[in-house]
Amino acid sequence: MQSSELTFKERIKLWLAQVLVKWGKLTHDDFTRQELQDLVQDVFPYTFHFDIPVGAGKISVLEGNITLDSSQNRLGIQCLASLNVEVAKSTIYRAHVIFSLSATPRYESSVNTLYLVDLTTDSITLVNDDYALIKDTQFLISKFFPKQVNSLLGKPLRSALSLMTAGTSDIAANYLSLYASGSKQAVLDYHKPQIHHAISKQFSQDDLSHTMRPSQWREVLFSRLGKSVRVEDDVLRFYLTNNS
Repeated sequence: MQSSELTFKERIKLWLAQVLVKWGKLTHDDFTRQELQDLVQDVFPYTFHFDIPVGAGKISVLEGNITLDSSQNRLGIQCLASLNVEVAKSTIYRAHVIFSLSATPRYESSVNTLYLVDLTTDSITLVNDDYALIKDTQFLISKFFPKQVNSLLGKPLRSALSLMTAGTSDIAANYLSLYASGSKQAVLDYHKPQIHHAISKQFSQDDLSHTMRPSQWREVLFSRLGKSVRVEDDVLRFYLTNNS
């Protein structure tokens, strides 16, 4: 990789670093949690959607904090997000959730690129706060069956749906019956597989990669002498090799 985009001062730093690597005095370069945090700061907020049996599900990721797991060689991010479920133009569920993702860093020297592989959703946790909302059975019946509300309010939501649809809406009935218990956690648990699937769909290989930039002297150094990357000692450690 050329260093023409570097300032004179940066080129001097690059040259000195290469000399230190050649002499065996410099074996790696560390990127701290804060440096990695700065790289992802502009990503937030962003929104994506997930599938539900009826209506629409939406997650707005508000912020994210980098995590480092040295024992497992995992680079992760913990995100605070708002989750909303809307049916018939009404919000019937909303909550703040914290979800954690992690991946293993892998460096491909042939293309000067750092990849994050084996992405997993490690946890999705409900936050109990004033934002949380779940609509009860009476609201759902009055929303979906306004003309028959008086005759149906005394019936369970599943029975009301079956009566109105002659038993053809079992999927919708099963889903909306989740709300009869009033448990925000039960609704979140139901949606965890869909949320995980939606998160996985958000990221392509390019999204989970970083090619060394010619405008950053430390990355130019690694593009020339980089060997491997690991999470160690609470940093992302880039190992260097003497090619001479």
